[in-house]
Amino acid sequence: MDPNKIDRQTFRALVLLSIAYFVQATTALCVVGGFASISSEWRLTTTESAMLVSAFGATFAVTAPLLQMLVGHWIRRTQILAGLSVMAFGAVGFALAPSYPVLFAARIVMGLGAALISPILAALGSSMVKPAQQGAALATILMGLGISAVIGVPSSAWIALHVGPRWMFASIAGLTLTTAMSIVVFIRDRSPGERVSPKQVVALVQRPATIGALLTAFFITAGIFSTYTMISPIMHDRYDAGPHLISIAFLVYGVSGLVGNLFVRRISAAFSAEILLRSAVVTLIVIFTGLLILPLSLTVLLAALVAWPFVLDVFWPSQQRRIVELEPALRGLALAVTASFLFTGIAAGSGLGGAFYPKFGLSSVLMTSIVLLLIGLGTLSFSVRAMKPKPAGTTPAGISKSRGTNEDGTCLANTCADRAWS
Repeated sequence: MDPNKIDRQTFRALVLLSIAYFVQATTALCVVGGFASISSEWRLTTTESAMLVSAFGATFAVTAPLLQMLVGHWIRRTQILAGLSVMAFGAVGFALAPSYPVLFAARIVMGLGAALISPILAALGSSMVKPAQQGAALATILMGLGISAVIGVPSSAWIALHVGPRWMFASIAGLTLTTAMSIVVFIRDRSPGERVSPKQVVALVQRPATIGALLTAFFITAGIFSTYTMISPIMHDRYDAGPHLISIAFLVYGVSGLVGNLFVRRISAAFSAEILLRSAVVTLIVIFTGLLILPLSLTVLLAALVAWPFVLDVFWPSQQRRIVELEPALRGLALAVTASFLFTGIAAGSGLGGAFYPKFGLSSVLMTSIVLLLIGLGTLSFSVRAMKPKPAGTTPAGISKSRGTNEDGTCLANTCADRAWS
């Protein structure tokens, strides 16, 4: 039996966690799919609609680490169920909202629920497998994000267009509650989460390699969402695309991302997270530069929408994997803070795109994406350089030479994790 292969029972559990991630990702991104319909239903400006994406991301960014301090020690399944329930409540509120302030508040509620479950999904999944299996496990969980792009966002766009955005959010609420009930029935895990203190958070972000990795997550995500949030109005305004073609474009985007997720699952054991991250960021810069300098063409845009998500789904799990490698003893906290930086990037990128596109057009958001991606490439290089290897033959007190672990068996950064990916 292949020692690096995940057993069937654990894989089923990872799939359920992936479904929960699908629900969370669809809740986060459905506004992008239903952008035009939401704007029409509530008579919103482009900037106001974009701010609904930012509201979700900003709430997630602020509350994810705070919730880990307050309730991070709860049973992980309980945290997931609570988060799903809060997200469903927010989706119902959005569906019934009479005005923009209520819409905004509902997105804040949804962001709060997502902040409770997202870090726990990754932490629980990575703790269920051996170090050598963590890349594949995280990729399996994050497949929910890829499937959301394939099914969730295009379906949201279709429902919003043909049935209405209120029914789109009502459907999301129903799906969220169904997922919660499935977890109640099929996941019996009662393992507690990690009790997190403010001191741990401060110590985490003070480590140069870790803060560099976190800033990489922020800048890359901001760069991507500066353009992605505006993709519907861009296609409508600059490429004369109708609602059906926009839905097809989202479907193409999602399918390519799913293929990228399958690809990274296969290559994660062959290449380091640093190599995969650097390759993904450089490729994204090339894609956005191509959209900026090449003649305006729907063919070029569709080609970018094939390559872009493929590369992005190499970036997501590689970023999570690198954080686990850097902070294996605090993976729950580290993933929560990572998610916070990711959603801060979503909020910032969406806000920039919503502010720049109506005033300055397509070139402004593409240039914003390129600049942010270049900064992200720089922070990644800084993080890698900050990982200074210890002199050969030195072993700090409390670490086993033979195992590279703490006395309690917990893997240390750059020991078990590095050995797992070599």
